[in-house]
Amino acid sequence: MAPHDTPTLLQLPFLAIAYLQPGRRQDPDWTYRQALYNSALKALLDAFAFCRIKPGLSLRAGFERDRFVLIEPGRPELYTGIAQDKEVKPEVIGGTWYPKRLPSDFTIPEGGHIVLHLHGGSYIMGDGRTASCQFLAKNLLSHTPARYVLCLQYRLAVSPKTRFPAQLQDAISAYSYMIHTLHIPPTRIILSGDSAGGHLVLALLRYIVNFGGKSLLPPPKCSWLWSPWCDVPAGAERTAWIKNPKYSTDYTPGSLQAWGAKNFLRNLHLTAAVEEYVAPIKHPFPLPSPMFIVSGGARGPV
Repeated sequence: MAPHDTPTLLQLPFLAIAYLQPGRRQDPDWTYRQALYNSALKALLDAFAFCRIKPGLSLRAGFERDRFVLIEPGRPELYTGIAQDKEVKPEVIGGTWYPKRLPSDFTIPEGGHIVLHLHGGSYIMGDGRTASCQFLAKNLLSHTPARYVLCLQYRLAVSPKTRFPAQLQDAISAYSYMIHTLHIPPTRIILSGDSAGGHLVLALLRYIVNFGGKSLLPPPKCSWLWSPWCDVPAGAERTAWIKNPKYSTDYTPGSLQAWGAKNFLRNLHLTAAVEEYVAPIKHPFPLPSPMFIVSGGARGPV
């Protein structure tokens, strides 16, 4: 396959044979399993985008049982400026706790923290539940000072009423829920986000800075960004992704990213104020607290 080609489901049997030779893998240093898994996942996600599948989000507890919680919108005054929209309004959302639901009488031990994680998925897939976030949550709990992780089920950009700023509204609601409903000190809260979720963390941090009301939205202890998406408008065309030299080793197809970007921005007028939030790489801002950023060397541009 050419470096800029996207594998298809029909090609997988042939790739399974081709990858027996290390030189024909996306990276000759990869194992056979890595190479085949990468192509299989990329082909599945490409088919997902081609079929324009629109995942539905349930507010029922389901498999997560008492670990799943409902989060009501915060105070009306929390949603101002960019977070106000005539068509898009704050709604009830869900979230899943790991390793279990945060007890009402829980006391955070010295050095311990609570993580609010925003999942990736190009803004069109993912839900924070066990199937999509358990692996990540377990690693955060095992290798960081996190005692509990809340993975947010923010609205996906699958309809005109769930485009931006719906996801920002949901992030504001969840952060407010942790501070004002659960009474977790903001100095014990860590924001975390991967890919599109990292983009959303940046938007929330910018909003906290611009909001200016430290009593309602104080800054978190710090933030962790895992391969954050930093320019959504630039990714609205598939060719923007497949021309990148790292496209062959990135597991996400350009079709998925482009579809997500278009849905996220859907009929939104890209004013300077909006671009600050959707393309943060072009608009630096002073961070309200420390940030850790890491990006995989085999991934495409973020």
